[in-house]
Amino acid sequence: MNNLHLRLAFTLMLLSILTAAPAVADTIPVQAVQTAPRTVNVSWTDGYGTVTVSRLYPDQDQPSLIATTPLTSTVDRQHRAVCDDTVRYVVTNGVDSGFAAVLVTDNEPTAPPEWGVVTMDHTTGQIVLHWDPSPDTDIMGYLVFEGTPHLVIDTLFGRLNTTYAFPPEEETYVHQFCICAFDSCRKASPLTTLCNNIVVITENEPCSNTYQATWNSYFNMPSGVGSYELWVSQNEAPFRREAIVLPDDETSATFTVGEGCSLLRLYVKTVSADGASTALSNLLEIDIASALLPEKVYLRSVTVGEAQQTVTLTAETDAGWQDADYSIYRSTGGSTPQVVGHCRPSPTGQIEWHDSSARPDEAIYTYCVGVSDRCGRNEKRSQKGSTILPTLETNGGQTSLAWNPYEGWDGTTSYKVYIAGPQGAPWNFIGSTTATSLADVQGDIEGLRRYKVVACEGSDSRYALDDTAQSAVIAYRPRSEIWMPNAFTPLENSNNSVAPQASYISPDGYSFTVYNRDGLLVFSSSTPGEAWDGHRNGTLLPMGAYTCIITYRQNDGSRQQMKGTIMLIH
Repeated sequence: MNNLHLRLAFTLMLLSILTAAPAVADTIPVQAVQTAPRTVNVSWTDGYGTVTVSRLYPDQDQPSLIATTPLTSTVDRQHRAVCDDTVRYVVTNGVDSGFAAVLVTDNEPTAPPEWGVVTMDHTTGQIVLHWDPSPDTDIMGYLVFEGTPHLVIDTLFGRLNTTYAFPPEEETYVHQFCICAFDSCRKASPLTTLCNNIVVITENEPCSNTYQATWNSYFNMPSGVGSYELWVSQNEAPFRREAIVLPDDETSATFTVGEGCSLLRLYVKTVSADGASTALSNLLEIDIASALLPEKVYLRSVTVGEAQQTVTLTAETDAGWQDADYSIYRSTGGSTPQVVGHCRPSPTGQIEWHDSSARPDEAIYTYCVGVSDRCGRNEKRSQKGSTILPTLETNGGQTSLAWNPYEGWDGTTSYKVYIAGPQGAPWNFIGSTTATSLADVQGDIEGLRRYKVVACEGSDSRYALDDTAQSAVIAYRPRSEIWMPNAFTPLENSNNSVAPQASYISPDGYSFTVYNRDGLLVFSSSTPGEAWDGHRNGTLLPMGAYTCIITYRQNDGSRQQMKGTIMLIH
């Protein structure tokens, strides 16, 4: 409500008073002065007997009676904050009346809250903040800050809303918090001092049963920190207090676990000096068995690269094993596996290794991944994974494709078959199957045809990662049938150039050369289908016989050469 509306409301109130009692006159001199926070002293001239005093806030439509008194003053102690607004007062005895207005300022500092504890809820994994409410009764809520510099992470409304749960991204990260209160005028209190959570970590020598727990200091515990207590559980047994550490000592303690302990759990309890408050650290769980060997060493896929010169292994292991040395085992055609390489995983446990010494287009390779425990006593290996090597069979004009089954996934494996023309041509899908062969795969591509098979992991596989594995590429090269025209006429509209004619010629190793009778090279091309037009360097050559030599590679890989004579006729 703006000042114009306030003045209008106040005027209407005065008119109502005057209308209800026509004899009332604005004759009582009244003063209103703010004397303290939320305190206004209203006074008037003596001689008017018992009067009533009413107050009108800016956001009210009707005044409120605050006093009936025979005296000449009254103190209005307000129970709400007035945020730099005008408060109006009416003093009347039924015959005479007076009016006063005063600008009331919220000049009372907002009182801050006091810390309780910052503790970890082991059930939810959240850091829980507790504090005592601000003693100021006009508190609207609290702002929660985290980090340095302080960043607001949440706003809580309500004076008694004094608990906040913070979900940490990592339980082993120390967070610093502070709180401030704000009142109904949106004035904030000073920030509390910083308070932090406790994080405990452990260290031990490899293959040792002695552990050292270390934690950070706790700040601003009510009455101060009295002690730190280390509580330990082995193999799901009840927690036992293993150590009591005074705050002036180092924040660490050493303890020993039994030989048969496979699961270790521990936390630190901070106890206040008066024993009335406690704060818990994170609950640290250590799977000692998996600390020696990863729980998972899984070979996801073995796939052949597009260039046919590299086999790529993709595997997964436990996160945090990036410092371990993993061995790559390979066997060829069922031979004894041999170590062919070493690698280290990423921090998330991803393994990728490339075998550039394999010839996946000539043999089937089988791989697995192994890692020794951190005491160097045992090795854990993944399941095996094999490359896929297709074979082609042509019978009566029909081409069939077969391949070895992909070894590696424990669920259903399906296969997709693709066909393409010469190198660089796009791959086209021609069929899928759960078998290891597909008939009638010649497609509509003339000449060289290339094939590849892609194995697809089924959803019923152990980890259902939807992986794929590509085979080596196999090519079908039809037998070349080639012949050469023996004459052409460059000056005519037809038959004016000459080129070898063939049912199929591979660009690999192809050449077409022409020589004159003196043995001078007059034309040369390595592109199948490119023709000679009888010219050399733009000049038409003389009429006569020319020698041509055609070199090409047959589908069995053998190098072939054809010689002939061409008549150039004007």
